[in-house]
Parts: sequence; structure tokens; C-alpha cells
Amino acid sequence: MNTLFWALAVCMTLEGTAIAQDKMIITTKDGKIQSFDTNAIQKIEFQSGLPSGAAIAPSLPAQTRTAVLQSYNYPTHFIRHANFSGEISPLVNDLDRRDGTFRIVPGLADSRYVSFESTNYPGYYLRHQNFRVQLHKPDGSQLFREDATFKMKPGLADASWSSFESANYAGHYLRHRNFHLYIEQGADDLFRKDATFKLVAPPW
Repeated sequence: MNTLFWALAVCMTLEGTAIAQDKMIITTKDGKIQSFDTNAIQKIEFQSGLPSGAAIAPSLPAQTRTAVLQSYNYPTHFIRHANFSGEISPLVNDLDRRDGTFRIVPGLADSRYVSFESTNYPGYYLRHQNFRVQLHKPDGSQLFREDATFKMKPGLADASWSSFESANYAGHYLRHRNFHLYIEQGADDLFRKDATFKLVAPPW
């Protein structure tokens, strides 16, 4: 459906109030057009197909944005690269801040997901290799694109934060362990906390 309808459906519930337009036109994906007399509309609402209580994944703006990724259980620590490996550490100096700032871009293997491009090494991406997270330049292979693509999901420890599942290793999440980054599976409380991050706009 067109942008106008979804903006109205998600953002507003109008009860007993006429909308300022004369007509609302909805064009569906199959090309069908429906016209509504807005004076006759009593209520517009969005009904989710998710079960009651289901978590909704955090969303990113349609356009690429720059962010730092804060650790849930080490809130003074952020994801960064060091010597081309993924780590978490405080960002205390200019080099730390550059190493810890990433462009969140559409996934290299699937644009529904995300990839993390270094801002101080443009064209280099976080990817997993032998389950360790590294910062590498694409080699043109499909394997690289899949290794560098993650599904953004509600945080395992806190649904208002985010967790990142590997696109090609289902059930494996980006997590820190001993301050190093891996993709791993887990179910205990420590794992959930280690695998939960917050996207934060860089203050610099």
C-alpha cells in the first residue's frame, strides 16, 4: 500500500473526526486502486498480524546511518575493530572513536538485513571467519557477503536494544566474550547479555 496509507494507519487512530482530504486513494501492490470518501471514515487503525505480546524487531531508517554499538552488560564498552579484529572496549581517544564508528548499511547478502562498514577503513566490513569477528575487505565471494550480513532482532536481554543474528549461521549471534567478538549460540543469561547491543548516534 502507498506511503500515505501506512503513515495514517500506523501513526493515527481517528475516531469520529473527518479527515481534511476529500478522498483517500490506496494503490495495492497488484495495481488495484481503491478510493474512499474521507468524510465517511470513522476510524483508521493498523492491526498487526503478530500474536499478542510478540516482540517487534528494532528498525533502522531506510537510509544508511552511522552509529556506535554499546554493550548491554558493559555499558562503557563499544564494538570496535583493533588490528582488524572485532573487540569491545571503552572509546577514550580519537583512534578508539574512529575504530568504533560504523556505517550501518543494507546487508551485503540480503538488503533486508544489515552489514557494518568501518568509517575509518571505508570498504571494510565486520564479518565472521571461523566464528571470530574480523574486519575484512570484500573478496567478491558470496561467502564473504553472507559472513558480513546480520539479521537485526530485538535484544536477547532487552527487547528495546538489539541483537544481531548471523545471516548464514542461524541461531548464532554477535556476542562478546573476554572482550573479543564472536558469533556463537547460547541460551543462558550471560550469553543473552553478551549478545545485546544498542545503536547509538556518535556524539563526536
